[in-house]
Amino acid sequence: MVEIEHALRNYQVNPNDLDLGYAMAALARKTKAHYRELGGNLKKEAATLGKTFAVDLKIGKWPDVLDGKFEDNFKTKTVSFLKKINGDVHKAAELMLKQCLNTVEKNAGLKKP
Repeated sequence: MVEIEHALRNYQVNPNDLDLGYAMAALARKTKAHYRELGGNLKKEAATLGKTFAVDLKIGKWPDVLDGKFEDNFKTKTVSFLKKINGDVHKAAELMLKQCLNTVEKNAGLKKP
């Protein structure tokens, strides 16, 4: 989660797409790892993660998010998270990651043991 925090902190100081891309890539990697940790079906992995990022969260297309590519909605959500919690990047990173993990669990029909 530290890499998400650093990207958000840098984005806060100097808003640019590069830092948001780093945050997106980190969220995508952590979400994919979580899916595999839960024992998600590898044959359905791309479809499940695609649904998570593109359909439910509407922040990017799978697998492009792994490369840090994102939709404009991700920028809007990031700014919203940071405003909502008074710029606390740790809390914002925590909430963003939690939202991704909960959504992939729901889409895969899996829960953390």
